[in-house]
Amino acid sequence: MDSFKSQVAKLRAQGHKNKAIAEKLGVSFSRVMEAISQLVGEGKVKSRWPKARWTEKGSADFKRVVKLLQSGANLAEIGEVFGVSRERARQIREKIRKRYGDEIVRPRKQPYVTLREAARELNTEPGPLQKLLQKNGLLTKSPRGMWVVQRSDLKRKQVTQHPHVTQEQVCKYCGKKFRLKHRAQKVCSAQCSEARRMESRLRCFQSEPSEDNLAGWHKELWVRLQRHRPPAQEEWLTLTRASARCGLTPIQVNWLRLRKVLNCQPSETQFWRGQQVQLYRASEIEIIRQCREAMLRSKSR
Repeated sequence: MDSFKSQVAKLRAQGHKNKAIAEKLGVSFSRVMEAISQLVGEGKVKSRWPKARWTEKGSADFKRVVKLLQSGANLAEIGEVFGVSRERARQIREKIRKRYGDEIVRPRKQPYVTLREAARELNTEPGPLQKLLQKNGLLTKSPRGMWVVQRSDLKRKQVTQHPHVTQEQVCKYCGKKFRLKHRAQKVCSAQCSEARRMESRLRCFQSEPSEDNLAGWHKELWVRLQRHRPPAQEEWLTLTRASARCGLTPIQVNWLRLRKVLNCQPSETQFWRGQQVQLYRASEIEIIRQCREAMLRSKSR
């Protein structure tokens, strides 16, 4: 240490202020401050500046603020941790940023992401993705009460290749691949949907009714109709009258005819739109009414 620095250190130890030291030694104030800065760096003189709470790297508060900023916490959450306002938290962040640069206050890539962030990364919707992740046990709640998922879990095969994520499905009718518009979609177009529906109806109407391919009260109705023996003098009803007598809609009664559950015969005198009107047995319609009422009673219990 040269003589000038030793003189500054001696006067500083005696309690003289920096301006008084400059006057005593007859030098400029800036030269004294430069010498003191070097002495402080060498550890031979103690700094009189208080340790900065928010910007000094050795400070515990500095470390906590930086950790919160890098974890993605917002200003309101930081202010709540330290008991300061949101504006004060913003000022603290700006002090750290100006001293150490933007990188230190920039949020780091966390090992987990929220459900919305995961949906954004996979280019899908949060709702279907949430059900998929919950089904596979990959979705958990963070201490802040938010649904989160590990980034590594988003690369799993059951997630990346699922239709909810890829938005791709195979048409149940034509076999072509298409992009989903909603989760319940099973066919690629309205034409395939209508064709599939008509094919299903034809397959249903072409098959003979039995206890195996009928369900609910229709099965009981079919069994009772098989045991039924119509009277010699039978009353025949039109579709409108049969519907009013049994309590079903005309479409439901007509479905039973197409399904071959009911036995009908065409009218020789009544026509509608150039076609013969179908007539229904009154005794069979009465059995339909009884089965329907029994079904309604069992549901109301």
